[in-house]
Amino acid sequence: MAQQPKRRKKRKGGKYIIRRVLLLLILLGLIIGLIVLGVKQIIKLFDKEIQPEQPEQTAEAVQEEAPVIPTELPADLAPVPMSESALSAKGFTSDIMLRRTAVESYSRETPIFFGDDDEYTSLVGITTFGGNNYRNTFTYGTQYVTEKRLTRTWEMPTGSFTSEQNGTWTGTGWTGMPIIIQWDASVRPHLGVYEQYKNKDGFTEVIYPAMDGYIYFAELSTGSATRDPMYLGVVTKGTATLDPRGYPLLYTGQGIPSTQDGTFGSWVRVVSLIENKVLWDFGGADPYAYRSWQAYDCSPLIDAETDTLITAGENGVLYSVKLNTVYDGTAGTVSVAPGNLEKYRYTLNGYGDSDSRKWWGVEGSLSAFKNYLFFADNGGTLQCVDVNTLETVYISDVFDDSDTSCVIEESPGDGTVYLYLGSEVDRQSGISGGVGVSIHRKVNAITGETVWKQEWPASVGDTSSNGGTMTTPHVGRGSIADIVIFNQTLVPVDAQGQSVYGGRIVAYDKATGQELWRYEQAGGYWSSPVVIYDEKDTAYLIQCDGNGVMRMHDPRTGSVICELDLGSRIESTPAVFNNILVVGTRGQYGRGESQKIIGVLIK
Repeated sequence: MAQQPKRRKKRKGGKYIIRRVLLLLILLGLIIGLIVLGVKQIIKLFDKEIQPEQPEQTAEAVQEEAPVIPTELPADLAPVPMSESALSAKGFTSDIMLRRTAVESYSRETPIFFGDDDEYTSLVGITTFGGNNYRNTFTYGTQYVTEKRLTRTWEMPTGSFTSEQNGTWTGTGWTGMPIIIQWDASVRPHLGVYEQYKNKDGFTEVIYPAMDGYIYFAELSTGSATRDPMYLGVVTKGTATLDPRGYPLLYTGQGIPSTQDGTFGSWVRVVSLIENKVLWDFGGADPYAYRSWQAYDCSPLIDAETDTLITAGENGVLYSVKLNTVYDGTAGTVSVAPGNLEKYRYTLNGYGDSDSRKWWGVEGSLSAFKNYLFFADNGGTLQCVDVNTLETVYISDVFDDSDTSCVIEESPGDGTVYLYLGSEVDRQSGISGGVGVSIHRKVNAITGETVWKQEWPASVGDTSSNGGTMTTPHVGRGSIADIVIFNQTLVPVDAQGQSVYGGRIVAYDKATGQELWRYEQAGGYWSSPVVIYDEKDTAYLIQCDGNGVMRMHDPRTGSVICELDLGSRIESTPAVFNNILVVGTRGQYGRGESQKIIGVLIK
C-alpha cells in the first residue's frame, strides 16, 4: 500500500491567542465585580439591622438653609380692636365733636397715613420732640467722638415769668427740647432773622420757647442771637414743633393757664417765622373737656400729606385740624386758614376732676404708626386711637400717671410693633409711707398686651413733683440694638454712702426685660436719656440731672466716661445737631448759676 503524505498541523496565529486572553480577563473582571457587589449587599443588610434606614439625600438637602429673617413688617399689620363688651366692663366711653356738634361717627375726608420714622421729615434738623412720629431720637447727623469730652461753648441768658395763679417760672423746663433747623437756601431770605443770616450758607438756627414767656433764637455754632426774642407772655414747658415740610411755621403749646381776651385757659399757637407773630390759636377753656385744667405740653404732630395738625391736652381732649396752609416761596409769605377742629374725648371708671380721682389728660407727646395714635394719660390708661375715624381701638391699664411719650419700635423679625413707656407715683392704690411703685414696660402695640415690666419703689413726691419715671426712654440701635434705657427721679438710692431719694438710670435687655446695669446718684432725672452714635454706630449715652450735671456714659455698662457741670437744675431734654448739643437750665439748685440756654461741644 502506498504511503500517504503526512498532514501538516495548522498553526494558531497570534491574534487568536490575544482574543483568548482578553476573554479570560473580562470573565475574571465580571466574577470579581459580582463578588464585590455581594459583599456590599451583605454589609448593607448588616447595617440595616444596627441603624435605622436613612432617607437618600441629595446635594441640596445636605446643605442646611439659613432661616430667613423678615426685614419688613406685614403690609396689613394693624392693632387689634378691643371688643365693645371689654371696653364697657371698664366703663370706657369716647365721644367725637365736629363743628361744635356731637356726632356718632366720623370718617376723615383725606385719610392720614404716617410712614416710618425716617419718613416724617426730610429736613436737616430736629423738628419735634423725639425727632419724628416714633419719638425715638433727639439727635441729627453723626457725632464724631474722638476725645470723649464735653465742653461748654456758648450760653444765652433767659429770664423768669410770674403767674398770678401759678407762681414764678424760670428758664426752660420739662420737656423743653429745643428745635434745631438748618434752613433751606430758598426759605432763608424770607425769615424774620437779622440781615446777616438771610444769605449765610448752612445757616442753622436754634428755636427755644422758654418758661419766661419768650421764644429764643440762636445760631447753633456761636449762640449769637439770630432775631429778637419773641414775647408770647405765657409759660411754655413742652417742646414746640417746626413744620416738617420746611415751611417757616412753628407750633407751640402753652403749659400754664393764663388770661387771654378775658378767658382763663391755655392755647396752642401757630407762629409765623417770617413775621415772628402768632397767626392763629385754639384751646382756651374748652367746654368740651371733662377736666377743668387746660394745658398743652404735647409736642404736636404735623401730617405733611394732609396738612393736618394733631395734638392732645391735659384737659383730656385729642385735637386735629386741617390747616389749609399757603406758603409762597417766591413772595416769601405764609398763612393758615384752619378748618373746624375735630375733637375726641374719653372717660372710664375711676376718672374725675378732683384730687381723689384719676385725671384725664395727656402730657406726653402723641406717637403714630400708620393711622394709629398711641398715648398714655394722667390716669394710667394707654390708648390706641384711629386718627381717621377717631374711634378707640383699645385701651390698656399702665397702673398710674404716665407722662412719657410712647416710643415705637418696629420688629419685623417678630412681625409686630412694640411700645416702651414708664409711669410715676401719683394716684395709685397701695402707697405706703409716701412710697409707691414706678413701672417700666414693653407693650405689644398691636394687642396692647404687656410683654414685660419692671417695678421700682418711688416717692409720691409733693404737689410739684412726683417720683418715678417722668421721661421718655431711649430704644437702642447700632451697637446697643438689644438695649432700652430708662431713668427715674425720687427713687431710694445709695449715694456716697447715704440713703436718699435720688436718680437712677437703668438699662434692660429689650427681649427679656432683664436688668443689664443701673447707675444711681443723688440728682434726680427729668431730662430724657439722649444717645449719640458715631460714624461706626458706636453709642454714647448723655444724661442731664436735677443738680445741673451732664454726664457721658458707656450705654453698655453704665460707667461714667466724663461729666460737665452746667451750673443749675436741668429738666429739659437736649437736642444734638452733629457735634453740638443744646439744652436749657432752670437757674435753681446745683452751683447756683442763673438760668440760660447752653451750647455744648461733643469731642
